[in-house]
Amino acid sequence: GSTTLELKGQTVMTEEERCESVRQCRYVDEVICPAPWCVSVDFLREHNIDFVVQNDAPYPMGDNPDIYKPIKDAGMFLPVIRTNSVSTSDYITRIISEYDRYLQRNLERGYSRHDLGITFLTEKRLEVRRKVEGVQKTINGYIADFMEYFYEPISHRIVDFISPHNSPKASPTASDVSDDDEEDSCVSESKSKKQKADD
Repeated sequence: GSTTLELKGQTVMTEEERCESVRQCRYVDEVICPAPWCVSVDFLREHNIDFVVQNDAPYPMGDNPDIYKPIKDAGMFLPVIRTNSVSTSDYITRIISEYDRYLQRNLERGYSRHDLGITFLTEKRLEVRRKVEGVQKTINGYIADFMEYFYEPISHRIVDFISPHNSPKASPTASDVSDDDEEDSCVSESKSKKQKADD
């Protein structure tokens, strides 16, 4: 706990939470907590640990260029490839970059400003921002509806009006096809079938 804070800085999860999250893994037999920051070959053998899993890059500490070198030399080191953009530092950076949105998210879920450690003014500023975004979303919805039901059909008719007589007409929208057109089409089809039958 204190060693982790000293060497890695402020953590998101407590030592107990980190241990419990590892304990829930189906492949974990036992969690040793607390454990030394630098494990030795003797420590591994004492606790019947087969190997240490870590990325292969040297891990310097103080004057030691790689704290895992003795374990690597003993053949008890299993290197893995680190996944890019998956680390505590990356997650913290992502939260900080969207700080206001995460504050607003938790306020909407019932957390108080005291829980989040923010001032009264910050809480009210986020509340105003939420309301403004709601109004903007409503206005954008009205504009989208207007464009769909009024602008696009009118634009097709304007194109047809100003286009040369022999040019292809704009494709009709669903709203341009009337019930009369559909009825005329059905009558024409019926007459065509009757004429074929008479022939």
